[in-house]
Amino acid sequence: MLLTARQAEDIWRGHWGIENRSHHARDTVLHEDRCRMRRGAQGRAALNGVVLGILLNHSRSLTAVVRQIRVKPIFGLRLLLPELG
Repeated sequence: MLLTARQAEDIWRGHWGIENRSHHARDTVLHEDRCRMRRGAQGRAALNGVVLGILLNHSRSLTAVVRQIRVKPIFGLRLLLPELG
């Protein structure tokens, strides 16, 4: 079965959609690419996934949430522990 040009484009765009949603956020917000940690890197990657999930659950704008946490660190704790509210 041969792919049509449209099907090939959909596959290509789907790949870059994953890159833009997940990997780009991990690199720009959590700086995964700059990390030089080798031992325990899989654990850190899993933890980063959890952190991104928590942040995205609060807001679709990761940048806005990170800025808010930088200004008021207690806000970040409240995301993790809502009973601190």
